[in-house]
Amino acid sequence: EAVVSAMRRHEESVGVQELACGALVNLSVNDGNDYAIAKVGGIEALISAMQHHEDSVRVQAEACGALANLACNSNNNQTAIAKGGGIEAVVSAMRGHEGLAGVQMKACAALGNLASNNNADRITIAKAGGIEAVVL
Repeated sequence: EAVVSAMRRHEESVGVQELACGALVNLSVNDGNDYAIAKVGGIEALISAMQHHEDSVRVQAEACGALANLACNSNNNQTAIAKGGGIEAVVSAMRGHEGLAGVQMKACAALGNLASNNNADRITIAKAGGIEAVVL
């Protein structure tokens, strides 16, 4: 809760966003934290950070990693990420940082987890240009 609150209070601070996204990557790995992060608005905060700091490699990579973890085996989180514009944000990160393996790797993980057992997200990924972003 404190991490997401800091992200909201310091939305324009790239440093806060970088560190907070990194913290959410680590927190989202533990069972049960994915639900807690989503409940306090962590998904929305991650997507907002990606949208406000498109040029920050670290924000993009860490946020993609956190979204990948949150989408893993959670249909509710997959749906929330898609509805919040997360798929488009991940594809945008891939396009904006084409030559950076860290962003590409974490973005591919996010898209893979979002598509897992979720036909609606597969369609959204395709419409957002996610297939091309992964292949090209």
